[in-house]
Amino acid sequence: MLDAKDLSAIAEIVEKAVQKSEARMVGLIQESEARMTGLIQESETRMVGLIQESEARMVGLIQESEARMTGLIQESIQASEARMTKLIQTSIQASEDRMTRRMKKMLFKSESMLLDEMERYDKKNEKRFDKIERELNGLKDIYRVTKNEQETISILLRTMDNFEKRLNALEVKTA
Repeated sequence: MLDAKDLSAIAEIVEKAVQKSEARMVGLIQESEARMTGLIQESETRMVGLIQESEARMVGLIQESEARMTGLIQESIQASEARMTKLIQTSIQASEDRMTRRMKKMLFKSESMLLDEMERYDKKNEKRFDKIERELNGLKDIYRVTKNEQETISILLRTMDNFEKRLNALEVKTA
């Protein structure tokens, strides 16, 4: 069996082994900590780089999205303006067509009324002209009669003058 010296030597050997093991473990832990710190720093650096890249990509994607949205909005506005312009033109054309038809109807009615009125006045004036023509014919007849009477009176007066001259000549001869 082992005596106390052996046990103490074993204990010392074990203690030295434990100390060596602890020292190695401390060294390994420190190395591991150093490696881990390095790895963590590398990881942090990579993560910061990745985050910055991701942020840059996100900014780019946001800008692209904004540009696409701006383009889509502008296209939508232009399409809407085109549709509104077309609708307005169609509405104006329809309104013009309705107004043209309405104006044509009103013009037709006005023309009909004017023609009717002109026809009424024409008939009225025809009656007047017929009356005036009858009166003119009567006046012509009266004029002819009056002219004949004047001619007859002129002939009678000449004849009377001739008779007076002859009478005077006979009176002069008989006297």
